[in-house]
Amino acid sequence: MPVGQSEAIILRTQNFAEQDKLVVFFSRDRGLVKGLAKGARKFNNRFGSSLEPFSLVKIFYYQKEKQELVVISNCDLIESAFEQLRDFKTASFLAYLAELTEKFSPYEAKEELLYRLLIAVLQATKAGQPIEYLVRYFEVWFLKINGLLPDFNFCQKCHQPIKNICWLDQEKQGVRCPKCVNDKKLEISPSMREAINWIKKNPPSAPLPTGLRAEDWKNLGQVLQAIIIFHLEEKPRTLNFIDF
Repeated sequence: MPVGQSEAIILRTQNFAEQDKLVVFFSRDRGLVKGLAKGARKFNNRFGSSLEPFSLVKIFYYQKEKQELVVISNCDLIESAFEQLRDFKTASFLAYLAELTEKFSPYEAKEELLYRLLIAVLQATKAGQPIEYLVRYFEVWFLKINGLLPDFNFCQKCHQPIKNICWLDQEKQGVRCPKCVNDKKLEISPSMREAINWIKKNPPSAPLPTGLRAEDWKNLGQVLQAIIIFHLEEKPRTLNFIDF
């Protein structure tokens, strides 16, 4: 019965049986893990508010042989996201992050880069960075970490540098220049490519670049979400609440 402990981010919980909670968390050491917090629904239970979504915690657990779920024995709260979750837009954004992380990540596989991305974006949220920007930041880096972010600087077909507008190709593997395009549904402007390149070079807490309009960020979201939906083969449920 191996015993473990790790720093982790609580992604979501749901009621389980009469007094327990099923907890999905993303740990620094083991990546995506699902566990059972026994007695977590009891009044004055030992977990307190540590199992709230996007709490940063130190989690203690053990795992029985041949059991997929770990059993969470204790959970120490390091930092709460309670204030951020009171805002609907921020809460929707964090739920979106949690859903993508859970659906794309293999079970119990250490993913240090993704863990650091989640922490950095959560801290930028608490520092007051605009959610409209942070959702784009997360989408770019999430796709990049998973090896799904296309090269927006060269045409997928002729391999020539993109100098002006281009379009996302049908297989969502790259972009097409004006000479090679056969599907003009998702246009990528020079401003959108500039935003992507800026995101790849800066932390989420950095001051936003000037010259980029709100429309550019929103149009970029349509492109990035099309790639996410294509590879996920379904629309994330939480996207219904992300209209920015």
